[in-house]
Amino acid sequence: MLFVSTIFLLLYRSGTASRSEPVPIYLDNLLNAGREVYDNQSPPVQHDKEEVTVVELAMYIEGMSSFRTQTMDFQLDVYFQQFWRDPRLAHNETRRVLVKDKAVLHKMWHPDVYFANARIAEFHEVTQPNFLVWIQPDGSILYDTRISMVVVCTLNLEKWPLDSQRCHLRILSYAYTTEQLVIKWKEEEPITRNPNIAMSDMHIVDLYPGLCDGNYSTGTWSCVTAEFFVKREITHHVMQSYVPTTLIVVISWFSFWLDVEAVPARVSLAITTLLTLSTQANAARMALPEVSYMKAIDVWMGACMMFVFGVMIEFTIVNYAQRQVMASSLESVKSGVPGAEKKPSRADLGAHARQLFLRLRTNERQHLVEAAPATQQRNEDAEAQEEVWAEQKETNLSEVWKERDGDPAERLAHWNEKENDASSPLMGNGRAHVRYGAADKLRNRKCNDSSRKKEKWSSAIKQIQKHKKIAGRNRAKKIDQTSRWIFPLTFVIFNLTYWFFYLYWKE
Repeated sequence: MLFVSTIFLLLYRSGTASRSEPVPIYLDNLLNAGREVYDNQSPPVQHDKEEVTVVELAMYIEGMSSFRTQTMDFQLDVYFQQFWRDPRLAHNETRRVLVKDKAVLHKMWHPDVYFANARIAEFHEVTQPNFLVWIQPDGSILYDTRISMVVVCTLNLEKWPLDSQRCHLRILSYAYTTEQLVIKWKEEEPITRNPNIAMSDMHIVDLYPGLCDGNYSTGTWSCVTAEFFVKREITHHVMQSYVPTTLIVVISWFSFWLDVEAVPARVSLAITTLLTLSTQANAARMALPEVSYMKAIDVWMGACMMFVFGVMIEFTIVNYAQRQVMASSLESVKSGVPGAEKKPSRADLGAHARQLFLRLRTNERQHLVEAAPATQQRNEDAEAQEEVWAEQKETNLSEVWKERDGDPAERLAHWNEKENDASSPLMGNGRAHVRYGAADKLRNRKCNDSSRKKEKWSSAIKQIQKHKKIAGRNRAKKIDQTSRWIFPLTFVIFNLTYWFFYLYWKE
């Protein structure tokens, strides 16, 4: 207390007294004489006239805690000084009188000022009540006390954590209107502070005294304010929020360099980065109250999520573009394959089958004429039977083409099998009317032709599929290559806009 008293002695000494005297006996008797001699319920009367009492205030800020966004308040530890003049307490001592007894203070009149927006305020009592009263010979009084309080401050979090705040401490009289008491700040350095004050997430930019006289239903009350202009330190938030989320967005871009067919890898990378970013956003919001407007950190987290989600959309477009080319119609792709044959129609295949059947019948007839040295009657019977067989084969062949709806090349390859089942040359009583050596050779030749045609079709289809796969991969790679510079460029533009807007443009 001696050190504190010395500080205030240097700051507020009157110039005539450098030491303090205890309360003289006549002052003590004056205070104990009762209200007939000294009325401690009435403010001083200046120069024996009905004038208002002027109380000047000064404040020395000893300590200040961090601003809490959840409860929207901050802690303050101050030395609060009040100056007024009470001619009734003028004395003849050569030095100022020091009052250290609370009982003596209670017998004196002193202003009833209070802190309007303080949630909690208390005096310090350790090791002795932290207050002092100086009474100058002319009746000028200094009342100094130490107070700790929790001050409510409605924070504007639109720019959080890039924000700066202006908080006010409102001080006014509780019982006296402006007709009896006027409060104002001391003219020279009304608000000073400890230069060693340091807060974890804020730093004090400046302190401003102000007035806040207000009209109420009961009258006009004198009021002053102490404005604290503080700015948030962003280093912690840059390291804990902005840098990690930026790295997560950059990691999500690695998907553009992965193979277009590495679906599990690309999906896993996108989902992992999105979930990690969501966790970061939830952690950043935990320290903030629920407000109805969008904060700067919400804009940042939302934009980062959109970039990561955009990577997932890009992969979906790449995958769709590749599969769309693979699933295109056979005619459209086949038209671009060199040497690919046009797909024959059903009528063309039917005509071709009939021609092949006529050639088969002619070859078998020639083989039977050369190989059978039989009688003329047997030849006639064979010819008649051959005509019947031919008619049945034509009839059965037409039924085969009507029943089958598969691929024309496959029908052409297997038409002879159903034909043989439907119209076997063994008829009647199980007797053989023709010889089958030539027919077997023709059937084998027919099967070989059908196999070669199927291989040709299979080879053409494989070439078409390979061509479509290459075209699809090239198309997907082109989208990835474009995304490799579009996403980073867009993110850089967003960063420039974001930081310029919240640091320099938005007030």
